[in-house]
Amino acid sequence: MSLLYIIDAYNIINHPAFSFEKNSPNIQRALLNFIQKRRLTGSPKNKIILVFDGYPPDGESFPQDNQALFVFSRVISADQKIEKLVAESAARKNIIVVTDDRQVQFMARSLHANTCAVAQFSGQKKTGRLIQKERDALETKVSFSDAQKINAELKEKWLK
Repeated sequence: MSLLYIIDAYNIINHPAFSFEKNSPNIQRALLNFIQKRRLTGSPKNKIILVFDGYPPDGESFPQDNQALFVFSRVISADQKIEKLVAESAARKNIIVVTDDRQVQFMARSLHANTCAVAQFSGQKKTGRLIQKERDALETKVSFSDAQKINAELKEKWLK
């Protein structure tokens, strides 16, 4: 079962978590390369739809393949285009909408799709379950007698 990531592209481009060449003449391809190189969508079998506001730049052609699709909203907003893509999908439970826009997140969840914040998508913000696992891994158990030995050794070295 592959997942479909519908990405609010300009929401990501303007987010500080993403540090790629934003002055590139083809920001759309730079964004796709950034996502694919860092494997932000997990498995290479997962598909990506990058949704941009407005019209494509004049004379630009975008590679359309089975893994990535560039969509421009044209006369409607990108948010409306994302809603339309989710609503028209038969497998909404396999969709992950990546955006920080709360209205878009609410809409996606109301259509039974999943959502992901931009910081979480970039890997900077971890879920609570991952954070707890990391805390458990870092937590060390030291017996009382070992703690006394460590304190005595530190006092001897530092308090002379």
